[in-house]
Amino acid sequence: MMFASDLDRTIIYSHRAIEEYSKHEKLELIAVEKREKKEVSFMSKMALAYLRQLSSMLLFVPVTTRSLSQYQRVFFQNIAHQYAVTTNGAIILYKGEKLVEWEEKISKEIRSSSVSMQELKQLLINYFKIEGELRLVEELFIYYYLEKGIAPELLLEVTESARKKGWRVSLQGRKLYFVPKSLSKGSAIKFIQEREEISTLIGAGDSLLDDDFLKLCHHPFVLSHGELNNYPLKEHYYVIEQAGVKGGEVLLKSILSIANKANS
Repeated sequence: MMFASDLDRTIIYSHRAIEEYSKHEKLELIAVEKREKKEVSFMSKMALAYLRQLSSMLLFVPVTTRSLSQYQRVFFQNIAHQYAVTTNGAIILYKGEKLVEWEEKISKEIRSSSVSMQELKQLLINYFKIEGELRLVEELFIYYYLEKGIAPELLLEVTESARKKGWRVSLQGRKLYFVPKSLSKGSAIKFIQEREEISTLIGAGDSLLDDDFLKLCHHPFVLSHGELNNYPLKEHYYVIEQAGVKGGEVLLKSILSIANKANS
């Protein structure tokens, strides 16, 4: 069995996410990420215990849109995992090292299926004038750190224009992502699944960028506070109704129950 899980707002939570979803809850938090020696992301003590138990029973694979350097700040309190997927599927780590064969494969697919990042940026800057800071991730995709919320009608127009250029759009909190359509968490997870001959795949996520790998899963979980809970295909998911940090805790407990049944 394999458990592929998104990180931010799925199993780990920043100060902002805690303020947004878990402000009034009594939480026993443990830091799982530091930036410049400052604790910036957390799990509950119970969620961390569930994850530690899970990682001893199945193949745990973190899957994130974060860049490699951002991912490497996360330490999970020394919970071991052989694989990780970063940069929305562009990088697969195996025992801490990049799989070069995967990077070569995905680079060719991006070039053949999407317009250049420069062309997309010119469209966004010159036509849409989105209010926010435009940031680059690993020379592979971009996102706006929004100054304020984006109007639904503008988001729809931007999404459709990007789609015609071979790029996908996902709004996650204040971050508006633009990702080449062939760059996906799903293709990376499928590669690992086949490499390790995994028969049962469990997945968890919250955003549209997670749908790529969740649709491959035998047991796909989403969080009620996430983008995917409003997605037309959400009936195919197990929805964790509890939001925020406690939602992440319920999620991991549910997956542990599946693993226990499979091993009994």
